[in-house]
Amino acid sequence: TNMSSCALSAIVSPTLLKRSNLHATKRSGRRTRGITRAGTKMGSSNDPQIFPDVGGVSAALADLTMRAAQKAIEERGSFAVAVAGGSLINLLGGLKDKQEVDWSNWHVFWVDERCVPHGDPDSNFGGAVKALLGEVPIPAAQLYAIDESLCPTNAGAAKACAEEYDARLKSLSHEILPVSDAGLPVFDLLLLGFGPDGHMCSLFPDHALLSVTEPWILPISDSPKPPPERITFSLPVVNAAKLKCFTAVGEGKAEMAATIIEKSSSNGDSFIPASLVKGDIVWLMDEAGASKL
Repeated sequence: TNMSSCALSAIVSPTLLKRSNLHATKRSGRRTRGITRAGTKMGSSNDPQIFPDVGGVSAALADLTMRAAQKAIEERGSFAVAVAGGSLINLLGGLKDKQEVDWSNWHVFWVDERCVPHGDPDSNFGGAVKALLGEVPIPAAQLYAIDESLCPTNAGAAKACAEEYDARLKSLSHEILPVSDAGLPVFDLLLLGFGPDGHMCSLFPDHALLSVTEPWILPISDSPKPPPERITFSLPVVNAAKLKCFTAVGEGKAEMAATIIEKSSSNGDSFIPASLVKGDIVWLMDEAGASKL
């Protein structure tokens, strides 16, 4: 299910668009291809919004998330958002002090998770609680962490964790998590990260899981990054979401961000899993993260 460009424009703040575009127009002619300009609607997916620094990206991410939440809650009474781990979570800190957020109707999921207890430093859930979720009043029952009783140790845990998470998501009402005609969950927003190898979720370059279409939640036992056992959204689940957002902050993200955007403009590349994401996509970048565009 894809949102129209008009609907996408309604979620991306005109103020933030204008701020990023005014900054963009101050630069010389470099990197102007595909940059959204002030006063225009969002065009094709992957149009990057470029901000001077990480603070601008964080503010834009908070604004985009709040607008997606408001739209979903107005439409059906709840907001289904799924997040990645890593540096992305720290960017969400801009939401902490927002007074106008209807936290009671948020339902938060994870696009992937390491099969470790919640208190483990490797836990995406644990990281999100420290960065944001421990300080906002989302009901605990609406934070959909993996069942940590199934992974006291990482070895051998992925299959049981994936099966339980898949079943739990499929048991939710369609008011909380809508399902498409194709039988896929339709999240309102995915906040995605990517690695230096181009992986996203726990879908790694040229991995067999990239071609697996069901169930929704897949186990992976051979992650090239430790810990090896994880669960992940399938690629069709990622692509079924209404809106996907990538962030690229810092020079370390610049080369791969440019590669992902270039590859995704065609049919994507299985060696760059993030380039296989389709549909309505927003890129939020700082100057350093956009330096290779």
